[in-house]
Amino acid sequence: MEFKDLEIKELIKNTYSCECGLVHDPGIEKIEISEQGIEEGVSFILTKAKGTIIVISDENTYKIAGKTVFEKIKRKNQDTYSYIIPLKNDVAVVPNESTIGETLIRMPQGIDFFVAVGSGVVNDVVRNISYHLGKKYVVIGTAPSMDGYASITSALIINNLKESCPGQVPIGIFADINILKNAPYTMLTAGFGDVLSKYNAVREWRFGRDLNKEHYCEKIADLIWKAADKCSDSAALLKQRDKKAVENIMEALILSGIAMGMYTNTRPGSGAEHHLVHYWDVEFIKRGWEHPLHGNSVGVALCVICRLYDIVKDKLPVKVMDLDTEKIEGILKNAGCETDPKALGIPEDIFHDSILYGYLMSRTKYTVLTHLNKCNKELLNNCAVMLTKHYYS
Repeated sequence: MEFKDLEIKELIKNTYSCECGLVHDPGIEKIEISEQGIEEGVSFILTKAKGTIIVISDENTYKIAGKTVFEKIKRKNQDTYSYIIPLKNDVAVVPNESTIGETLIRMPQGIDFFVAVGSGVVNDVVRNISYHLGKKYVVIGTAPSMDGYASITSALIINNLKESCPGQVPIGIFADINILKNAPYTMLTAGFGDVLSKYNAVREWRFGRDLNKEHYCEKIADLIWKAADKCSDSAALLKQRDKKAVENIMEALILSGIAMGMYTNTRPGSGAEHHLVHYWDVEFIKRGWEHPLHGNSVGVALCVICRLYDIVKDKLPVKVMDLDTEKIEGILKNAGCETDPKALGIPEDIFHDSILYGYLMSRTKYTVLTHLNKCNKELLNNCAVMLTKHYYS
């Protein structure tokens, strides 16, 4: 049986010697997304943790689940601490040098085991810190909002630039489905948009293989595609906060993260759409603005890149996978996701420049933006003008 055909709990039980030449290791011991997610997580933590434990959350996720998780662990292990990452001027926590540094300064010495309670930012911070300290960690998810739960990297802001920094895969991922389905709806749509973008990520990975001789694994690509399909099939029920739909999206997010972890690189899960989003995020941060949730931006950027491919596909030196732009936009709208950068709040000048300079956000991934900048800047300039006119006129 192909590992793409395995259920997620079965997938993580083995390592896989692949015909692509790599050995794929999921690196995760247990996943539980259910009404018993927190109880299962606490039990697993108490079994695995040896020594001092710290539970890290932010001000919002502490109220949602962090306090409960901390108190349940503390009853069984008195050597347990809690740290709440503070908001700054009522602005959402930014995963930057300041947040990482302050967390290290505030937490006690001798931590042996980390527990992250939250979604994107908290997980990125704890993943990076636990990596540098060489300690294991578990994540208790509070929203199906991003694909980083099982990631091997942390998306951090360093010197006002977004970077994929070293991290480690958590040994366990747990979540209470009732908490997930009651998360703010913008977080549900963020997770949906993040996973759906994997269709373009696979297209661009193949593009990089064909034009830039990048290493490519068909089995990992199939696993990423499976995650996108799982998400797409749940679009209609997401607005109802249907438990199964939310569970499917959370599993799809974890699955895409596992696929990237098994490949030991984020290449399978991001393409030019992430170039645009990272550019938008950085420009917002420079201006002191709070940027949209990552996945909501990614869903919009997916639509933009699909339209860009529609413009340039006949002018590219290789045949590229065809994605139906109207269908992609319809799926996103069916789930209540935004598809328009102007409606998302991206200023016209930032949008225009992201088409021209977004490729700078990742020089290691060969995408359609990279190619056009390298080989046909005139066409890239025309795309920037045409797409800006389409969305902002």
